Amino acid sequence: MRFNLKILFMLSLSVSLITVSIYSVDAQEEKVRAKIGIQIRSGDQIVGAKSQDRLKAGDLIRIYVHPEKTSHVYVVHTDIKEATLLNMVQQKTQSSTLVMPSLQEFYQVDGKSPKETFTIIISPNELPEVLEVLGTGNAPYSKWIEVEKVLLEKSKIDLSQKTEKPFSISGNVRSVGGTGAVDPFVSKLQIFSGRSILVKRYEFRVKK
Repeated sequence: MRFNLKILFMLSLSVSLITVSIYSVDAQEEKVRAKIGIQIRSGDQIVGAKSQDRLKAGDLIRIYVHPEKTSHVYVVHTDIKEATLLNMVQQKTQSSTLVMPSLQEFYQVDGKSPKETFTIIISPNELPEVLEVLGTGNAPYSKWIEVEKVLLEKSKIDLSQKTEKPFSISGNVRSVGGTGAVDPFVSKLQIFSGRSILVKRYEFRVKK
């Protein structure tokens, strides 16, 4: 498997979750919203990622996802050859922030691929089309990209929509089995919306 990121601080391969109460959703009709962000650490610099940012070998990446309501969250990594399902979880609401790989770990860019892409998919229901392609964990990039195009189209909303109303994130972010800890990056997450699902794609160019 050509997965061009490795995890630092190998404490565990688990993701970080906060468990909260279940919130029922009328899945098909409601707009799907979530606070999403990717943190990049490059040397002493820490920034929030934008799609099309440039990375270099050795940079560290951490992914944050906070759905507004109970949702299924899929995080897919691709390079120019292979797609890998990094995470599939039913993420719950209120004080629930998903942090990947965890608050104690980062993904590290190894510089072997000229492009690294992370696609974050949030849906009120399970998405069998994702599992059909990535149910074993990985698949050829060419096979995944066709599914991703359909999901991106399904997620599109009217660009003339009104400004998003904020929703709050309360509580601490913590690692599974670990001690609660406040992460200030959580307060900086942006709100994104999708029509019946939400798809947020970050594509990074990698310097050799």
